[in-house]
Amino acid sequence: MKKSTKLLVGLTSMLSLSLLLGGCGNSSSKSTTIQFFSTKTENAGTYKQLISQFEKKNPNIKVQLSSPSNAGTVLKSDLAKNSIPDVMAVGGDVNYQQVQRAGVLEDLSGESFTKTTMPAYQKMITSISKGSKLDAVPYATNASGIVYNKTLFAKAGITKTPTTWNELIADAKTLKAHSITPFELPFQDSWTTMGVFNQLDSNMINGSWINKRLANKTTYLSSHKAVVQKYLTLSKYAQSDYMGTSYNDGTKALAEGKAAMMINGNFVIPQAKQLKKNVKLDMFKMPVNNDSSKNKVTSGIDVAFAISKKSKNQAADKKFVKFLMSKKSSQLYNKQQFSFSAIKGVAQKDASLEGISSYLTKGDVVNYPDHYYPDGFDMTAVLTQTGVNQTKGMSDSKNITATLKKADKAFDSANVKD
Repeated sequence: MKKSTKLLVGLTSMLSLSLLLGGCGNSSSKSTTIQFFSTKTENAGTYKQLISQFEKKNPNIKVQLSSPSNAGTVLKSDLAKNSIPDVMAVGGDVNYQQVQRAGVLEDLSGESFTKTTMPAYQKMITSISKGSKLDAVPYATNASGIVYNKTLFAKAGITKTPTTWNELIADAKTLKAHSITPFELPFQDSWTTMGVFNQLDSNMINGSWINKRLANKTTYLSSHKAVVQKYLTLSKYAQSDYMGTSYNDGTKALAEGKAAMMINGNFVIPQAKQLKKNVKLDMFKMPVNNDSSKNKVTSGIDVAFAISKKSKNQAADKKFVKFLMSKKSSQLYNKQQFSFSAIKGVAQKDASLEGISSYLTKGDVVNYPDHYYPDGFDMTAVLTQTGVNQTKGMSDSKNITATLKKADKAFDSANVKD
């Protein structure tokens, strides 16, 4: 009996030790899974590459990427269920605002990776955040300006890009005199109207104006007449059927040398080069004012990273975001996505953006005015009617008044307080 008892005790001790060691092994190999949600579908390939690099360096952390085409709807559904992803990549727009105002995001202002971002882009986040909080850290940015065909400029004898409004119009006249269409405006797709209007508005109207308008202390009619006048002036140097030209057809015309300039974002260039590989394009800051020192690049946040307050993996979440925001990761993202960076010292080096990249690197930028519009206010519908009015021969003075009255009416309808 004693021998059997000793044997039983020994087996029990060995089993306990085995379980203890097994438990330790499981603890060291335990994996954490991060839910990573992106509101953009087109950058999924780049994220997958970066995720793979991160997981190799951090074998105990797995990242599950989700980038649905209906991202805004999915986020609304998640909010309704009181369950949002651990890490979110959002734009500096309404999708971010909806989540931020629900009070479910972590304040990232004290994180080390936040300190590497440019103040101008941090301000773009806090200016649209409830309580002026930095609940998302800016990462990738875009830029509006004027994309131009260098070959056509040379053909017309234009040796340098314009830096003032008068120079821009003078160049447009020169191009026209050489039988070259100055501006390709693809206004059949109404969203492209904002590529023009946003740049005029952001450089002519003080940024504090929108707060007064939201408080019903000013109107478009009283402040934006000069903005719409310049908008109409530009369209007079466009192709004759600008209200019937799609964005894709407009980009094709630019690539094929049928027009010299397109007023839009940096994303025009890679699409044009897909259509004609050897086309020589560059981009310059839209010279809205005659005082060149007052002209800034209209730029916005294309991607910002936010972290859920309720995430159970915040240490891993922040480690992942910090990795994404490293200079090496940011440069990879910039190159593959043809974007700019909100991170100090990370420059876009593509030769096709040489004329504008230095302004982005310095943070010499101003935000898109429509990022501050109330939900439901569609300025593109207003501007589409402006174009129709012009093609029907309406005078500029009548068109300006009609446009601004329509804008005020639409704004008031959307500007309903909760």
